[in-house]
Amino acid sequence: MFRNYYHYFVAGLPDIFLDDTEIQFQMLEFKDELFEHLKPEDYKLVQLLFLPYDNQNLLRFLDEDFESFNKLGNFSVQDFEIEFSDEKEGILPEYMYRFIEIFKDEELSKSVNKSWENLITELYYNHVLKTKNKFLKQWFQFNQDLNNILAGLNCRQFDINPENQLIGKNEVVEAILSSNAKDFGLSVDIPYAADIITQAEKENLFAREKGLDQLKWKKADEITLFDYFTIEVVLAYTVKLDIAYRWLELDEETGRQMFKKIVDDLKSSFEFPKEFAINGKNK
Repeated sequence: MFRNYYHYFVAGLPDIFLDDTEIQFQMLEFKDELFEHLKPEDYKLVQLLFLPYDNQNLLRFLDEDFESFNKLGNFSVQDFEIEFSDEKEGILPEYMYRFIEIFKDEELSKSVNKSWENLITELYYNHVLKTKNKFLKQWFQFNQDLNNILAGLNCRQFDINPENQLIGKNEVVEAILSSNAKDFGLSVDIPYAADIITQAEKENLFAREKGLDQLKWKKADEITLFDYFTIEVVLAYTVKLDIAYRWLELDEETGRQMFKKIVDDLKSSFEFPKEFAINGKNK
């Protein structure tokens, strides 16, 4: 099978590390560079990595929160306005049209047993896991498994039925739903399950989040261990750069806000007992 190689582009990329205190360029600038240097078929693969920003933006669009749109998304407010009008051009991934169909249809909405965020995330993973790219397939599967294991542990901690919190259907989801073992019986067949659980058990939130990101960083390196100058190397660099920027932009105040958001997101995702009562609805 023919592959594109990016010798000069990859060779010119500066080294990045999770604990970098400075990076020479902004993430948005790097995305523009990718558009300029990659073949169209390879840039489409890159766009799959940025779709989570579009998922967030779509939810903001439905809330008419246009000011909070993240520019790292592939689509603008204007794109969404056109695509959900009679002038639709069909430029969005199919799962987004499906999401809107469910969101706007009262009968379909009644059958949804997940939060809107979980629903669009599940539709997103169903979409991206169809990719034939080696790096992306393993990367998306790893992230789906990681998030499901974390959700399973949180549900276990608060004695919540995890069924509505898990994304997709695979052996990891089945194990979380059926096993009482500490590792859900996953460690033998899925080696990284034990590492995820070890990080999740850390009481210090920052240490926990950093540890989980280190696992993601390690996974990106592992998948591309024998790749050189290929699109897979570029994709791995992109996800690591995204992780590095997440930490680079954190200061003490942002850290406190991040902690509050994680706790709030956790609470709003579950139907908590009275002692954990919260305001607002899941959808």
